[in-house]
Amino acid sequence: MMSKKLNFISYAYAIGAILVVLGHSTPTGASDMPVIIDQIRTFIYCFHMPLFFFIAGFLFKYTSEKKTKPYGTFMKNKLIRFLTPYFVLSAVGIVPKILLSSLVDDKVSFSLYYVFEAIFNPRLNVWGHFWFLPTLLIIYSLSYLILKCYKNKMLFSAILAVSLAISVFPINTNWLAIKDICLELVYFCIGILSCSIILKNKARIFKFPIALASIAFSVIIYIFMTINNFYCQDWIKNISTVVIAIPLIYSVLYFSVLLENNGSKILDYLDGKTFSIYIMSWPCQAVTEMLLNRVMHMHWYITMPAMFIVGLGIPLLFLCIYKRFKSHPKFINLIFGVN
Repeated sequence: MMSKKLNFISYAYAIGAILVVLGHSTPTGASDMPVIIDQIRTFIYCFHMPLFFFIAGFLFKYTSEKKTKPYGTFMKNKLIRFLTPYFVLSAVGIVPKILLSSLVDDKVSFSLYYVFEAIFNPRLNVWGHFWFLPTLLIIYSLSYLILKCYKNKMLFSAILAVSLAISVFPINTNWLAIKDICLELVYFCIGILSCSIILKNKARIFKFPIALASIAFSVIIYIFMTINNFYCQDWIKNISTVVIAIPLIYSVLYFSVLLENNGSKILDYLDGKTFSIYIMSWPCQAVTEMLLNRVMHMHWYITMPAMFIVGLGIPLLFLCIYKRFKSHPKFINLIFGVN
């Protein structure tokens, strides 16, 4: 467990992991699924990944105040931690995915171009959720420069303004995760900006009425945008995502602080396991959806809960069994994100 001071960040991570699994639990090929379920999924997608990038920036700023590693050491550790599961699990999954191509939505083929695209266009990776790994890795490669600029208010304000601008008008290519970097960098910067403020004023910042108003505001904006079909233009969609995400990040942090004060056995249990859940959950869910939805043609109200249970349960079961072993090889830890 982290130091008591940052238990609420551990809880926010755990809440984010649950939201990721929930968002991935929607069976994409289910024709009988109500529209409202897909709208809830889209709403979750507005803020669950921005939350992770916010926390990454927050923790980067926090740890840098305690002890700053040399940039080379820092990036070497991140490269190994993120790229090991990215390449190994992609290599393991590529042949089964090609063989089962008739049961998946992605275009796959036995070709060098597909392998090249799966590596360098993370959104088209064998496991699509792995886009997060190179995106955060590249943002981390900029983190020391951003932190230096943080010490100068004018420079950091300029970086915030630029990161906000490119989140609204991103470079429209998924190669090398460029579009995702544009979309998510602003939350990393806000995390850096918020760190000291939150840690010094946590009790005063997080209030129930503000959290409730934040949730209501985000829901109203999302409903308004959806009803009026304003999502047809990308830049308006991107603005609304930022407007929705920031209040909801605040709300998640409020409930994390509340749970920190009152305790939560479930979130305590998930502490330290969230990265493993993120890495392992979608492959488990993809197989479950393939079996229940596309092969057995089960109803969405059976497939969706099953995908959620499997997405959380299998990684946790794996960790429970694995940690009983006397030996924990570093390479295996890296593949499955085990701390």
